[in-house]
Amino acid sequence: MIIKVCGITEPQQAREISKLGATHIGVIHFEKSPRHIGLEEIENIKRNIENSKLVAVVVNPEEERVRNLLEIVDIIQFHGDENIDFVKQFPKEKVWKAFRVKDESDIDKIKPFAGEGITVLIDAFHKEAYGGTGKQIDPTLAKKIIDTYKNVILSGGLSPDNVESLIKELKPIGVDASSKLEVKPGLKDIQKVKSFVEKSKLAFETITGEVF
Repeated sequence: MIIKVCGITEPQQAREISKLGATHIGVIHFEKSPRHIGLEEIENIKRNIENSKLVAVVVNPEEERVRNLLEIVDIIQFHGDENIDFVKQFPKEKVWKAFRVKDESDIDKIKPFAGEGITVLIDAFHKEAYGGTGKQIDPTLAKKIIDTYKNVILSGGLSPDNVESLIKELKPIGVDASSKLEVKPGLKDIQKVKSFVEKSKLAFETITGEVF
């Protein structure tokens, strides 16, 4: 079970969200994003979380930048156009590869990464943004991907209102939310986060039979 809250910019919020039970906290290290933060800020957030893993979201980074980030964070989420040869340079337990899925033709693009045992995150396609748009992926398409490959995390337009039903319907290994939990880019509504985490846990308990 993965419950990730992404786009965190403040250490205090990171601490609160970690205590609420999010398994993963995401930070954006991409200068074109309104949620971008630098390495020092990422280090500060890492110091403020105890029970969650820290995920750094990057878009077409240089290898050196990835290695620098891996000295701070637990996982790198590649959210750009990175190819399999680039991604598999790094330990597979420390990388996720995100795909902005537009139609069925995108499903085959996932195969090389899934074949290497790399965790995959599927997000809605948006021609002008790499993520954080609040747009929801087509559930039918998402279901095909989740049924085809192991270790798929669902992202894109998830909120406290829809996450429980989507987990039960699609059965991903995890969920990832950002914009639908925000007051403004980078600042979360803690009550929405609390509800999102609680409803996600309930849904995962239902489909797995385990108590989290």
